[in-house]
Amino acid sequence: MRRSLILAFAGVAYVLSLASLAYIVGFIADFDVPKAISDGDRLPLWTAITIDAVLIAMFGLHHSITARSSFKRWWTKIVPASIERATYLYMTVINVGFLMYYWTPIPITIWRVESPALVGLILAAYAGVWVMMVAATFHFGHFRFLGLAQAWENFRQVTPEQRPMSARYLYAVVRHPISLGWMISPFLVSHFTVGHLVFAVATVIYVLVATPFEEADLIEKIGEPYREYRERVPAFLPFARSRSSSFDPQRPQSGDYCAADHL
Repeated sequence: MRRSLILAFAGVAYVLSLASLAYIVGFIADFDVPKAISDGDRLPLWTAITIDAVLIAMFGLHHSITARSSFKRWWTKIVPASIERATYLYMTVINVGFLMYYWTPIPITIWRVESPALVGLILAAYAGVWVMMVAATFHFGHFRFLGLAQAWENFRQVTPEQRPMSARYLYAVVRHPISLGWMISPFLVSHFTVGHLVFAVATVIYVLVATPFEEADLIEKIGEPYREYRERVPAFLPFARSRSSSFDPQRPQSGDYCAADHL
């Protein structure tokens, strides 16, 4: 019964996480959601900027602190490892709801694209970035990333498989494709407002500040293979790595690597 409840707990977290992600996609694009980025009561410009920046900072702090190895070592003394990730996802969903609900619109237009053809291209690029971000989760285990694999292993009473580090597909191009998607997606809208700019700038700042801490965790866990990977593959700018390198991104490297543990 306990294992069944854990699996159900993780299953609900999985569904809520996907729903939350879908809402964020619509929120940023101002498309078909109850409250989008330009909806809501307006406040003075600098008050709105401050509120929105603080909301993203709060979301980022939760995201970073609870993803660190030091926090997890403490947290799993309280929460079983089988639902640690699912519990994190519940907290993330609550944080997303809080951010969306209290987001203050700043619908001052910076640019607006009117051409239907260009609008279609922008929407296609926007959708493509989100597809890329979701696809990136399958490299290291989509269901582990969203907490289901841990609960399923607990339900079956099997030991989690230890996987070697690998740097394939999107991770052979950049080290952080999901973070890259977060940074560029707010710009891929046909009607770009000051609200979008605040969201984008705050997200970029968060990613640039948080990434060194994430990579420090990965180096602590994996060691030299990740150091070599970091030297050969750029963090965010594709194809910026040295062409003279003999590093083969398709060849699995030694080390227990699961990027989902650090996102």
